[in-house]
Amino acid sequence: MRTTLRGKLHSDRGVNRLVAIMATLLAVLVLAALYPTYRLYKRHADEAGCLAAMKKAQDMLDVEYLSNYSLTLEEAQAVVERSKWEMDTVCPAGGDSHLVLREDSEQIYRIVCGLHDPDTRERTRLNALSAYEQLKTSLYEAKRRGREAPETVTVTLNGRAFTIERQSEPNELRYGTDSSTGYKGTVSYYSVDEEENLFWFVYADPNHAAVWRAEDSRVIRVGWSGDAFSD
Repeated sequence: MRTTLRGKLHSDRGVNRLVAIMATLLAVLVLAALYPTYRLYKRHADEAGCLAAMKKAQDMLDVEYLSNYSLTLEEAQAVVERSKWEMDTVCPAGGDSHLVLREDSEQIYRIVCGLHDPDTRERTRLNALSAYEQLKTSLYEAKRRGREAPETVTVTLNGRAFTIERQSEPNELRYGTDSSTGYKGTVSYYSVDEEENLFWFVYADPNHAAVWRAEDSRVIRVGWSGDAFSD
């Protein structure tokens, strides 16, 4: 009788263990199947939330301008910081907020998100400029400490770490067309001259590319030009 009861208990435990394993596997499969849908939904939700928040921040900028028909960059930045405080954040996904002058006025600023602004060309230009300024700072610090320009420089772009790679020669990178570097998504490269001065910089995302090149390495601080474009 004991042996039979013990065998029945072992049998029940085995069945329960098998059921638990099958249920766990099923849950994992369901989650794996739903994850892409969740990511897509979250991406759309973040974009919608960002655009709505940017519109509110833009309304605040316009009201501030209309109060005295003047708005300096410092005043505009203060308005954006106030909007962040009121809404917790402008971009739920961590996109950087940039202020640019409107084409029709020298005193009215437009707020641009580095991730979600509809103007992809302007978005690329501002992301490239942000990465470029951080790269210059990193290289200046390395040179000040007597170090060589590093093979990679890590900057923060739209709330995430972003790597800029060093190359020995300039690379005429265009979006989606450079097979030698295995270009996929968003990339950035730089090169330095013989004196370790920043000589060339490129940033490219799936839509556009922005290139900064020194007219003359001897006038590195004033000889740069850059633009964003698409093929």
